Amino acid sequence: MLELTLVEYEAALRGMQLRTIDQYEFMAKSAMANRYAHHAKHANERKIFDKNKALRSLNHHGNQKTPNKQMLQQANKALSDYQVKFTVEDEENKV
Repeated sequence: MLELTLVEYEAALRGMQLRTIDQYEFMAKSAMANRYAHHAKHANERKIFDKNKALRSLNHHGNQKTPNKQMLQQANKALSDYQVKFTVEDEENKV
């Protein structure tokens, strides 16, 4: 059974709300692209979505920000007591 704390529940709820917003945004963009495709005299696929431009921006690392050292130190300090315990489950010991 999945048990969530109040903070985890609120985070999950917010995530679901953000996903719904993203879906509506996608539908709006699809409608605009559909409208363009139907009404343009010379519709061009690249005007709707330029795959090459998207791939270039994905491969271009110049947009990345340098990490904030103070925030990294705070995160490391906050997570210093956290230890992940992994267990290996054998086929023989499975119940």
